[in-house]
Amino acid sequence: MIKSIIIRIAIVLAGIIVVVLGRGFFFYSGFYSPPPSELPTYEAIAVPAAPSTEFADVYEEGEGIILIDLAHDNAFDKGELNVLLWRLISRGLTIKFFGAEDDLKRELLGEEEEELLVEEEPLDEEEEELPMATAFIIVCPQTEFSKDERETIDKFVNNGGKLLLIADPTKRGEMNSLSLDFGLIFEPDYLYNMKENDANYRNIFVTEFKENPISKNLERITLYTVGSISSADGGIAFVDQNTFSSLIETRQRLSPIALAQESKVLAIYDLTFITEPYNGILDNNQLIANIADWLASPSRRP
Repeated sequence: MIKSIIIRIAIVLAGIIVVVLGRGFFFYSGFYSPPPSELPTYEAIAVPAAPSTEFADVYEEGEGIILIDLAHDNAFDKGELNVLLWRLISRGLTIKFFGAEDDLKRELLGEEEEELLVEEEPLDEEEEELPMATAFIIVCPQTEFSKDERETIDKFVNNGGKLLLIADPTKRGEMNSLSLDFGLIFEPDYLYNMKENDANYRNIFVTEFKENPISKNLERITLYTVGSISSADGGIAFVDQNTFSSLIETRQRLSPIALAQESKVLAIYDLTFITEPYNGILDNNQLIANIADWLASPSRRP
């Protein structure tokens, strides 16, 4: 009895083994032999540009007051401007920050509020002169500029002051509330190049420049997550035929840097290239030096 039970169990186990082995040989016959693989062509890979180590900042010292806007919920950290600020300080310029509690007319035009001057004794000519800014830098504002502020800035520029506008496509803001007065539109797009870029399709190279003080000695710069600026004829840096806009479909010449108002208003649609370590890529340091020279040579005196 026990022997017959053992025989039956053995027969069942043998059957299971036969079924398993049979299915294994049917579905997994033989051994896999992978085909030979080819190594990639490394020559076709675009390697990020190496930082420049030979740049020397050559400049002439001047004088002036650079006013930096902090009154419009500006989406940037002061440290992001350190490279540019150091270039300005090296040129003998004074840096001041403009807050919401400050008087824009006084800082840009040297005009006190009328109510503060009523019934005051006349001051000497030397005492009447208020220190005025020679250049105004506005970075990534997130609140609109009022009509009174726009009129003050327009008068400042017409009097010879320099205005630098810097925006970033990743930080949507209200730069157009001011830039439109000077014929400049910061488009809600970003530029990209799938064929040649600095390790990311949104890190583009720019090699075509219109001759002016901002483009002096520039051959190739890299801009990071950059947008396009529309203007009548203000563009001074242009992308190549392989760089496109995420929004604009027309084949117009796209420009991320523009000059307006008789070269007294400079608009740049990228903030990253000014910051460390991106300032060291290609000719970015030269571009920053050119911007500092431009700010340091206003047509008005402090």
